[in-house]
Amino acid sequence: MIKLYELAGKNNLIFSPYCWRVRLALLHKQVDFAGLDTAFTEIEKIPNGEFKAVPVLVDDNIAINDSFHIVEHLEEKYPLAPSLFNSPEGKTLAKFIDAWASSLHGDIAKMVIADIHDCLQEKDKNYFRTSREQFFGENLESIQAENYQTAKTSLLSKLSVLDAYLTKSEFIGGPTPLYADFIAFGTLQWLIATSQTFTVSDFSEPVEQWFIKIKQMYCGEK
Repeated sequence: MIKLYELAGKNNLIFSPYCWRVRLALLHKQVDFAGLDTAFTEIEKIPNGEFKAVPVLVDDNIAINDSFHIVEHLEEKYPLAPSLFNSPEGKTLAKFIDAWASSLHGDIAKMVIADIHDCLQEKDKNYFRTSREQFFGENLESIQAENYQTAKTSLLSKLSVLDAYLTKSEFIGGPTPLYADFIAFGTLQWLIATSQTFTVSDFSEPVEQWFIKIKQMYCGEK
């Protein structure tokens, strides 16, 4: 069975946007897999000890780290399962959404940096605080408090592109979700899973309904 090493906080919380991308891709492909909760401080213990980040997918003794490389592997190895791209154009769309979603990450990090810390397993908290405060040059609570509203406004402005698109299409991929949808969903699920203040209802109605439909389809919940 495929093994998927996923970043997990306390109470088995999966919050990494990249892990969510791959998790949804596997569910879409209807391929059996075992999700293995992995703390930040446990990543170096993943077989071979060569990885510095998750997700890591192990399939028939092949270990793959990059999320886009993982889905390319799934498309190639399981061609009879539902496609993640549907066409070369669908793959190109996914690459565009990947680049666009990256522009959201800075805003989300500023909105939830302290909340993420509170969601972590105890053994990860010191590592996370030390590394992130060294990067930002300020404590986590101050980063979030000082930047939350500005970052939220910026995020919602960027999401207006998705909002407008979803008024004309049920999913980014068209009538059914494709990997492009999973990329965008994973990024927003990172925010929803960790934030103590931001909720799905803070999205525009088209984005909210799209988000809920994907969660119902693949996770069986709102």
